[in-house]
Amino acid sequence: MNDEYNKKITDFISSVLSQLGYEATTVEVTSEEVEEKLHVQVLIKGEGLDLLIGYHGKNLQSLHQLTVAYMKRVFPETQRVSLFLDIGDYFEKQNTKIREMVAQAVEEVKLLDEPYEFKPMPPRLRRVIHLEAEQHKDIRTESTGEGMDRRVIIYPANAPATPAA
Repeated sequence: MNDEYNKKITDFISSVLSQLGYEATTVEVTSEEVEEKLHVQVLIKGEGLDLLIGYHGKNLQSLHQLTVAYMKRVFPETQRVSLFLDIGDYFEKQNTKIREMVAQAVEEVKLLDEPYEFKPMPPRLRRVIHLEAEQHKDIRTESTGEGMDRRVIIYPANAPATPAA
């Protein structure tokens, strides 16, 4: 059954890409069922994909939303599904950059014994910061702010807890 859905998703995305003029791209769709939830991974590879990714990944997000809407139409209502869609390793490159920023921030926090505050970012990137920082026992992280202003702060482990806002 997964192969049937994988093919439908591949055909859908290939059709969208073709309509946008991206003929020489490769669409790889894999899926795995874990605890009654189907995890679908879509990797789009090829040359000249920057415009398809868009400024700060906006076009990538739009393609993700379109694909989710399509999947809701194709999959049975009872099927729980999650989608990870990446174009040209955009997210992997972004994760690598965030990990490098965390390493620098951790060193700064240790050296200066003062908190380091990241700029606001989406939940997926804040999660990368928290997971990367977990590897260091002498610091701790907290998310603060609301909505689009939510960001991560790295504190020295001995810093007092921040009051609840």
